[in-house]
Amino acid sequence: MNRYIILVIFLAYFAKDCCLCIDDATAAVTAPPKVFVSPEKYRLPRSIFPEFYKLNVFTHINDEEGFKFYGDVRIKVNVVENANNITLHAKNLNISSDDIVIQQLNAKNERVSINRTEFQGEFDFFVIHTNEILEKDAQYELFIPFKSDLSKGLLGFYRSSYVDKQTNEKRWIAVTQFEATYARLGFPCFDEPDMKAKFDISLGHHKNYTALSNMPQIASEPIANKSDWVLDKFDVTVPMSTYLVAYTINDFEFKESPADGDVIFKIWARRDAISQVEYAKFVGPKVLKFFEKTFKVKYPLPKMDMIAIPDFSAGAMENWGLITYRESALLFQPNISSSSSQNHVASVIAHELAHQWFGNLVTMRWWIDLWLNEGFATYVASLGVQHLHPEWNAFQEESLENTVSVFEFDAMKSSHPVSVPIANPNQISSIFDRISYDKGSTIIRMMHLFLGHEVFFGGISNYLNMYRYNNAEQDNLWEALTQEAHKNEVLEAHITVKEIMDTWTLQTGYPIVNVTRNYENNSAIVTQYRFLKNPAQPKKLSDNENPCWWVPLSYTTEEELDFNTTEPKTWLECDKKNQPIHKELIDLPEKEDWIIFNIQIAGLYKVRYDEHNWNLLIKQLSGPEYEKISTLNRAALINDALDLAWNGDQDYSIALKLINYLKQEKEFLPWRAALSTLNDIARMLRRTSQYGAFKEYVQKIVHPIYQRLGGLNADRKNDDRLDIVKHKVLVSSWACRFDVDDCKEKAISLFASWMMVENPEKTNPVPLDLRSVVYCTAVRNGGDREWSFLWARYSKSNVGTEKTLILAALGCSRETWLLQRYLDWTLDESTGVRKQDRTTVFKNVARNDAGLLLAKAFLFDNVDVIYKNLQPETAKLSYYVDYIARGMVHSKEYAEFENFFKTKSDIFSKISRNVEQSLETIRNNNRWQEQNYEKIGRLLSEY
Repeated sequence: MNRYIILVIFLAYFAKDCCLCIDDATAAVTAPPKVFVSPEKYRLPRSIFPEFYKLNVFTHINDEEGFKFYGDVRIKVNVVENANNITLHAKNLNISSDDIVIQQLNAKNERVSINRTEFQGEFDFFVIHTNEILEKDAQYELFIPFKSDLSKGLLGFYRSSYVDKQTNEKRWIAVTQFEATYARLGFPCFDEPDMKAKFDISLGHHKNYTALSNMPQIASEPIANKSDWVLDKFDVTVPMSTYLVAYTINDFEFKESPADGDVIFKIWARRDAISQVEYAKFVGPKVLKFFEKTFKVKYPLPKMDMIAIPDFSAGAMENWGLITYRESALLFQPNISSSSSQNHVASVIAHELAHQWFGNLVTMRWWIDLWLNEGFATYVASLGVQHLHPEWNAFQEESLENTVSVFEFDAMKSSHPVSVPIANPNQISSIFDRISYDKGSTIIRMMHLFLGHEVFFGGISNYLNMYRYNNAEQDNLWEALTQEAHKNEVLEAHITVKEIMDTWTLQTGYPIVNVTRNYENNSAIVTQYRFLKNPAQPKKLSDNENPCWWVPLSYTTEEELDFNTTEPKTWLECDKKNQPIHKELIDLPEKEDWIIFNIQIAGLYKVRYDEHNWNLLIKQLSGPEYEKISTLNRAALINDALDLAWNGDQDYSIALKLINYLKQEKEFLPWRAALSTLNDIARMLRRTSQYGAFKEYVQKIVHPIYQRLGGLNADRKNDDRLDIVKHKVLVSSWACRFDVDDCKEKAISLFASWMMVENPEKTNPVPLDLRSVVYCTAVRNGGDREWSFLWARYSKSNVGTEKTLILAALGCSRETWLLQRYLDWTLDESTGVRKQDRTTVFKNVARNDAGLLLAKAFLFDNVDVIYKNLQPETAKLSYYVDYIARGMVHSKEYAEFENFFKTKSDIFSKISRNVEQSLETIRNNNRWQEQNYEKIGRLLSEY
């Protein structure tokens, strides 16, 4: 998730009573009341399982029939228990009951008499009741014709369009997006991940189009009764889940990667963008080879198609053999796309290719273990990018980013476990969040580091081979890793991976490790308790409130200085009642030597030291040998110190003294940690009189590094590391935002130079990697002329990464009428804001100082229309709520949101967890104001 850049809004109504803490009685009233429904009610019966689908789909795209598809599916099913009906999924499909046929596959191929059919809309069930019993151990074939319209939304089988630059003609394509529960929008099916089957797919379409699916095309035949139409037949798939089925009808072109093994690799894009596929053509095969070697499991399909879709809701989707992407996630144009965009493209490609093993080959049994898909893909993707581009130094950055993301999100009471109970399938989309992705990735990295490389990947390889083409639960993974760990004596015989990792996947949150040194006998007592980002949290929770984690303790001392060994020296353990066992460490350094825990952030925990040890660390960082502490650990110290201060676990004076060393810090990651966490304070102060002091403080600490990095002068050199480029962009963005040195004036001048050139589409004097900073700064300090100039560049751009960057910059304006119009455009398809970008536009306005309250009013006034426009992706409404809640700090605002959610309970019932998180965010912001507002002002003036 992007951090939120927030500036000051002075409001006349601000006063002390706006900062009064919200009491727990008020806080308890949150989301609409929940009604418990047994998970089994939403699940398909376990009496019948599919084995084979023969699917025929005929698609009309903007012809005399309009936009529609129709076809039929034959499903071979196995009956494992006697049944009097076949229940499967279908949604928004027109099905004629009279045309349905059930036939027993035996010597006589007898037809089964159908009594009646019914749709159960709440569950998306289509139930075919039979007049006779379907017999256990028998096989049947089910034939169902169906038809529907191509969806205007971005789920199921839907339409997408683009404008051909050569002809200025609007062109249409059709494409699927079936994860998580939307295959049922495309054809009748058993739409649950453990209902794996093989698929024989044929696609009928006009001959001017190309059809793609999961497997290679094996035949193409004219359709006798449809002039100029063809039926493309594809090879039979391996066993897979319905959400991975994919097909598209398009008029795109492709480029094929040079032969490197037995997998045919093609990258597809619209004709005007085909030149942008070269980088993906390079990345894909190399990362695929890396994963094959790392997992010791061959990619099982003969081909891989990757295609850039003009309208795509997610970043990308890992359909087996046919991966679909947003254009900005697959296409890269040198001299237009930034270095960060290139990094993003490589990361997304690696993530989706990792899914070919984690998710496709071995699939979670039910969505409760979504993290087995997303956490693994996120982590091993970072290894793939590191292998491909070691010069980027991106692995450390992603490790820090993921950990800090978890530290923020999972510090809320309303967070959820990694392995999260799911009853209603409507809840599934809400867990595609930072817990499944970032926390999943972070605890897998932790496991990798405490088990060691050989044991970890040995266990992973065994797991993939054992459950290939099948489904698994996290306990299956724990067993495979435990066997490898015991075989190699990495874990003691009585300790299992399950015992350790269940504490991280089945519990919400993460621990603070509290280190209290005894300087008389060189020992320390180490304890743990859950960290909640709640300024009102009691410092010690009662035993029944305090969970326990198995914590791998790695540490080093001033004398030892070993920041390479990440294996734990010991563990914080839990007793049989899951209560923490305190640990005493002996033979620690002398009183004047510091100690640091959690080497290279190898574990998912924060560390709280006693004040004397903090002062020793501050002294080390403030001196000339600050780099003796590793870069990642310097970043971790900053993050821990500021988060502990936020909660009142220690005084802000310690945190501000510590980050004062930044005046000599040269590396990106400590600055990334400092500025992202300081942004939380900016959000709290931006509507207060203390914001001026905060602005002066930022100017003081940012000025030296801005000068050292060369300000806005020049672009990246060929030998610059990616982290150096990102460092320059980050610092420049803060410098321009807080009026440091000449940043604002330089940015405005660069933008003005661009506006003066004869052909701004071909000539752009703004340094490539600094365009995000320059564009935003110029729009923020400009008016209609600058905004309209940049919108024109957006409208004419042919590069997805550039369009994404411009959309963000357009939200930087301080002109309220421009921002209001920008928001209004998200409700009108004819304005040029694509459906996929509506939430992006809203976010970029909401994070703006001048846009926050506009965005809030826009959401309150238009929530019904927004909800309707999001159909069927209504879970995305949670983004709108989250973007606004982050900026709310007052008790009156809490009451407004609480009333808003109650009044619109019918709309928000499907995202009740997100509602709770938003209210908790406002509540915590309010409590921080109450406890820290006065003292932070005094401290900022001092430092």
